[in-house]
Amino acid sequence: MKEKIKDFFRNIRIGVPNLIIWFPIIWKDRDWDHQFIYQIFRHKLHLTEQFIRHHGIHINNIDDANKIKICINLLDRLIKDEYHETAFKRHVEKWGPPDLNWNDSKDYPKMCELSITHPNVKTDKDKKAERKDFSNSCKNESALREQDLDMLFKNMRKHIQTWWD
Repeated sequence: MKEKIKDFFRNIRIGVPNLIIWFPIIWKDRDWDHQFIYQIFRHKLHLTEQFIRHHGIHINNIDDANKIKICINLLDRLIKDEYHETAFKRHVEKWGPPDLNWNDSKDYPKMCELSITHPNVKTDKDKKAERKDFSNSCKNESALREQDLDMLFKNMRKHIQTWWD
């Protein structure tokens, strides 16, 4: 009985601050996008990294905190989601910024078509080359995102069970 009372008060001492720390994250959480999972995951890893870095009593606590920090940095990149800008930087430099125009569809009344043009596309040969560059940039964008996801989960899989003493 004495242990249950001790546990009750310890749970309050630890649980109430946890509720306060997690409240802003949970308040903003939604179920419709992977970004929200990244935010929750990042918050948990941040708390764990800080705890292990400053209160870890095992021999490799700083190394472990640094490994967690790598995962946090990868999550930051995934949350920021600037892969499109990175992948398309060369495309925009070469072909110019895209000009987006909505036009009435000739084939479908009451519908619109989006046409994307670039100032440096002058000929049909340029148009073909720009389309190929566009396709390659799309693949590059996807590859950059996948690379960060792979690195994040490989690091987690390799190290997560060794982060505590």
